[in-house]
This record gives sequence, structure tokens and C-alpha cells, in this order.
Amino acid sequence: MKLLGFLFVFFVMPPLGYLTAATVWTHLGDQIVVTEAKDETPVGVARSCERQDPITLTGGFKAWYLCQVDVSARGGPARTMESRGFLTPEHIGVDVPVATTHNGRNLVANSDTMRYPNLAPLALAGTVIGWILLMAAMLWSLSRKHMPKKSVGRSREIA
Repeated sequence: MKLLGFLFVFFVMPPLGYLTAATVWTHLGDQIVVTEAKDETPVGVARSCERQDPITLTGGFKAWYLCQVDVSARGGPARTMESRGFLTPEHIGVDVPVATTHNGRNLVANSDTMRYPNLAPLALAGTVIGWILLMAAMLWSLSRKHMPKKSVGRSREIA
């Protein structure tokens, strides 16, 4: 029974913890509120969105959308990029302030439009710390120090 407990803690808990942390991050970090963009802020207009499976390495246990977005500066030429997670079908045809990362390769929500910009990293840290403490508590309960010892008696026969 202890072997099953150790296998669970070492092989099942880490993937579940990762998926839980990804769920917290995408749920709190991908919610945006559409606001007016400043003149220099690039604007994205979603053309189409495709729903992705609810259990993925990038989204955790939450279903998310992969959208084709036309991105342009106000009045500039548009280029098509992919949005992973922060846009939904409700954003199709709506101007959304966006930003890019990694030399313009990744499209992300503009930090001014995020609903919970500071809560996502704090919740993620709390989730990771909580998951580590849960795993430590499970290992402590499975350890030999904590388990009652069986007494082994020696019988001495005097001849």
C-alpha cells in the first residue's frame, strides 16, 4: 500500500499539479476587458476562432481558443497572427488592444486590458506552493518515521 502511495505522489501528483497551475494561469491571465486603444497600441481583430481541448499542457483543465487575428497599428497594414487563449469567439470583429512578444512572433493581450494583471502570478505562486506542501504532507504521512512500528519479539528458550 505504501508503494502505491509513493507512486501516486511521484508520478501522478506532479502532472496534476502542472495542469492545475496551467488552469489557474489561463483562467486568470487570459481574461481581458476590451478598452479603447491608444494611437500607438497595435489593434487585433479576430477573424475566426477554433476551440481547443479542455485538457492541454498550455491551458490546463480549461478549454481555450486558437484565433486567427488581423493585427495592425492604427491605419497601418495588417498581418495575420495566432492568438492562443486570450481571445474568444465573442471578440470576432471587435478591436482589441494587443501586444507582441519574442520579437513580434507571439501575440498577447495588452497589459492594460487584462482583467486581473497582478492576480494571475500571485495565484499561480500560491497554487505551486500549495501543491508542493500537499505533496510533502502526503510523503510525510507515508514515511516510516510517522507510521507505527511493528514490534518484533524474540523468543528465548532456555534449555
